[in-house]
This record gives sequence, C-alpha cells and structure tokens, in this order.
Amino acid sequence: MQNVVAIPANPALVNSTEDFLHAVEHDRKDSAEKFIHMVDHLTDRILSLFLVEPANMTELSGGQKKVIDFAVSTAGKASSMLTRQIFKKVSNAEFAPVVKNVKAMYWQAGDDNDNHASIAFPVEDSFAADFRKATELCAAGKGTEDVALVTRVMSAMSDKIIDEVFVANTKEVKIGFVTQKALNVGIDGSRKAVHAVNNKVLKDLSDDELKGYMAHYQGLLRQR
Repeated sequence: MQNVVAIPANPALVNSTEDFLHAVEHDRKDSAEKFIHMVDHLTDRILSLFLVEPANMTELSGGQKKVIDFAVSTAGKASSMLTRQIFKKVSNAEFAPVVKNVKAMYWQAGDDNDNHASIAFPVEDSFAADFRKATELCAAGKGTEDVALVTRVMSAMSDKIIDEVFVANTKEVKIGFVTQKALNVGIDGSRKAVHAVNNKVLKDLSDDELKGYMAHYQGLLRQR
C-alpha cells in the first residue's frame, strides 16, 4: 500500500477515459480525439475541485468572483487548445507511453476504493504526513493556528496534480518549440491561479470554515 492522491471521477471522466483506452487498444483512428475529450473532462474536474468549489465556501466580492470565473474560463480554454495542438496528430503507436500513464492512474471502481473510480497517483510520505497534519488540525477546530500549513499543502497538492496528471503526458510526445513555450506559460498561469485562490480564500476563513474546507478535501489522500 502507498499514499496516493485520488481525484474522484464523475461519469463523464470515467466514460471518456475508457473510450480513449478502448480506441487505442483497437487501433482506431479517433484515439487522439478521444484523448482530447478525456483531458477536457479531467480539466473541468480539476478546475471545479480547486477553483470553483473553494470559492463557493466563502463570501467573495463580485470582483473576486469575476477573477475566479475568468481564471476558470481562461485555464479551461487554454488547456483544451494546447491539448489539441499537442496530441491531435499522435498515432496509436506514439500513444503507448501515454496509455501506460493513464492505465496507471485510472483506479477503476471496486472494493478497494468504495466503488468510486478515480484518477490517482502516488505521493511522497512527507507530503502525506503534512497533509494529514493539516486536516487533523482543521478537524480539531484549530486551523487558524497554522493556516500557512493548510495553504502550503493545498498549493502543493494542486501542483502535484498539474505535474502528474497533465504535464507528465506532454513529456511523452514530440512538441515544437512554440507549442512548448505556450504550454509552459499555460502551466505557470494555472499554478498561479490556484495559489492565488488558496491564498485569498484560506487566510480569511474561521476555524469552523477551515474545518469544513479541509473535510471537503481530506478524502483525496488515500492508500492504494
């Protein structure tokens, strides 16, 4: 057993993941399109998890909500455009290392995960220990005593998801210089957007609100 971050997969993400794997397995011509659809659903899930849902847990001004809405819209469009640019001409043979990554991350519904499929990847024991410390602190109603720890682990978690779920697959295919530069800008912008929301939202939460906030995320760390 090892510590993993497991992102619960909604039906659209489950279906699109299985469609992609099935397409490559049967050497179909629409594998690239299936992969792009899968990443689009994955992007929507991650943006909701780390930008939309935390923003809904606190009172934000109209201006702050607009900033988050803009970040979600921009990140979603950029991800979709870059994914299409990078993967649209990838052959089934070239998809082999990507398929290996996706299969490793796709934790199908079963007895070992409460019959809820997820996208999962291993994390360091040191991160898991810090994350558990933050969740326990918040659960005890003492989150404001070390809100810096809570902010740090949530930002670290979002960085790990960006790296393991999105960036890893781009390293398995050939990318031109211009596209790579655009990808780097998009990744950096996504990190900054999530960090900015974390920094803004978390520092203003009460102990009770932090308790609810971390209760929302504590299930992401599991053993597999």
